[in-house]
Amino acid sequence: MIRPTRHTSLITSLIAIGAALVATLALANPASARPLGQTPRAATSAPVAATPPMGWNDWYTFFCDVNEQLVEQTADAMVSSGMRDAGYRYVNLDDCWAASTRDANGHLRADPTKFPHGMKAVADYVHARGLKLGIYEDVGTKTCAGYPGSYGHVQDDADTFASWGVDFVKVDWCNVPFGDFPGLSQQQVAVKLYTAYSQALKATGRPMFFSICEWDPKLRPWTWAPAISNMWRTNNDYGSQWSQTLANLDQEAPLAQYAGPGHWNDPDILMVGKMANDAESRAHFSAWAMLAAPLLAGNDLRNMSAATKATLTNREVIAVDQDPRGAQATRLSHTDAADVWIRTLANGDRAVMLLNRGDTTTRISTTAQAAGLPSAGAYAVRDLWAHRTAESAGVIAASVPAHSAALYRVSPLKDGAGDYPPATEVDVDPQVPPAYPGSDLHVAKAGQTITTVAGFGDDGRTAVTDATLNLTGPSGWKIDGRPVSAPAVPTGKRLSGTWQVTVPADVGPGSYTLTGTATYRWGDGAHAATARTESTVRVLVGPTGSPYLSDLSWLSATNGYGPVLVDKSYFGGPLTIHGTTYQHGLWTNAVASIEYYLGGRCSRLTADLGLDDSVQGQGSVTYRISADGRSIYDSGVVTNGTPTAHVDVPLTGAQVVRIDVGDAGDGVTYDNADIAQPRLTCADS
Repeated sequence: MIRPTRHTSLITSLIAIGAALVATLALANPASARPLGQTPRAATSAPVAATPPMGWNDWYTFFCDVNEQLVEQTADAMVSSGMRDAGYRYVNLDDCWAASTRDANGHLRADPTKFPHGMKAVADYVHARGLKLGIYEDVGTKTCAGYPGSYGHVQDDADTFASWGVDFVKVDWCNVPFGDFPGLSQQQVAVKLYTAYSQALKATGRPMFFSICEWDPKLRPWTWAPAISNMWRTNNDYGSQWSQTLANLDQEAPLAQYAGPGHWNDPDILMVGKMANDAESRAHFSAWAMLAAPLLAGNDLRNMSAATKATLTNREVIAVDQDPRGAQATRLSHTDAADVWIRTLANGDRAVMLLNRGDTTTRISTTAQAAGLPSAGAYAVRDLWAHRTAESAGVIAASVPAHSAALYRVSPLKDGAGDYPPATEVDVDPQVPPAYPGSDLHVAKAGQTITTVAGFGDDGRTAVTDATLNLTGPSGWKIDGRPVSAPAVPTGKRLSGTWQVTVPADVGPGSYTLTGTATYRWGDGAHAATARTESTVRVLVGPTGSPYLSDLSWLSATNGYGPVLVDKSYFGGPLTIHGTTYQHGLWTNAVASIEYYLGGRCSRLTADLGLDDSVQGQGSVTYRISADGRSIYDSGVVTNGTPTAHVDVPLTGAQVVRIDVGDAGDGVTYDNADIAQPRLTCADS
């Protein structure tokens, strides 16, 4: 977890390396401060991270709204949902669990209102259900939310956690007193503080999983954290937007060499169930499994859909994440539209992920040879989401819908082995034009006719016969065109057809599914089979009247740290600029961008722009507003001393409006930007 109010502004003054370092253990409290009369014991050698940890973390759903009941209900839900039996074990509290001050003896204590029975009772409740309890602290003087930090109390806090029965300790990187370490670089300070914490946890004698949340990639924690911890953050906080998920995935691409049994790269908490749709959630889960990443669910386990539960408990995908070899996937190919990732598994199989990064259905392919498998007459290709196995001559391919992933487990077959159907592909490509020239957004409008091409291919070793391909759509959608057929489709060949699809004139906004279905026979005609795929057509309708942007659903929203927030600042208070409080608006931290679809219906946008008062006079940002890719407003550098910007910009005819928040060239610390009262003027119908 990263908070935008951290103290990192001294980084430029900490470049020089000091000749002498304070002994590492001096950073922990002396033995006389040890709580509960506890005496340190020898560190245990019991493994706590042979495979990546699985569990739950409260932050991205509940933030500071945590309590004893939430933890206990979540533990119960982890059991009743089948997550515990699928391998999930940790129930982890993040920030805001502690009382605002230590007790009279200097010990940490749980907030008595939120946790009236104390943390030991909570741990006992969790343990009784075969689960483990995780807790959060900070190496600084305060946590990111302002609760007591462990600085000066490290051994005391470690012993307290051990006495409570804590099993997992996540330690953040806020409010670090860099002035206490003259001559040390920021990385050296991090190594020193986290090494002390690691030693303090080991000294308790209780096996506790140690998670380092040093979130600044410039400090390269993967180069030093493996020696002292079980996992470490590799990137910043992120939200549930597709673009942010891809950004965290991309940062993992060069880091595979640092992960392995006992120590794991951490691209952050799972957003399954919080993404835009179930397909994005499955793709996200697939990617984290390929990365051998910790699987810490970030949704409300007490109230999740059947699809979310099915994603989180897919044991075939979990088996990839938990593979005992612990080899993180590597990226075989990468474009703006698609990725191919390969992971070597303990038994020699390869996990293969075909990831569609873009907004339109895309055929993505690789080969068993490229994946590193030995030459064979055929390969078993197991679809880990469809739970079906097919036989391929060597091609591994799929027509992957937008923001989706196909995930396979591939192994060589001896000639004649197995009795699997041939691997086949169906693709559907609705040729929806961009929202405006040069746009990556492809959106259909009511009454529009769209040319759609569908295809069926055979990747098996032998031809399929009696093949027929057809396209169907939602009720009320007109589809002109007939099914196409062929007596045989040889291996490596395709059958294709074209249809005209008309969107109903009265259609509402949403994603509508077109389905391509192929029927055929295989095994010298002995077996009948069906293959299908779906592709979505996105229909959007612009707003009417005078809505606030914060009342609309955005097209996309990226935030330099965490999610973009609606009608509140990071810690839950209202948006405030120069003492003026705003009921409506958006909060974000640089660098960020937020897009809304207008559909040509709106004529103007008004807003107040400025740094949120929570930064207490610090930070600097820039605002830029564009319409259909054309800049229509540029704020220049905005600081606390800059008057509130009262913006009124024209939007006539624009399909998309975008607001970008930059860091003004001096980094993102304290760059808490408000977009207050952002109101549109649009047509009434």
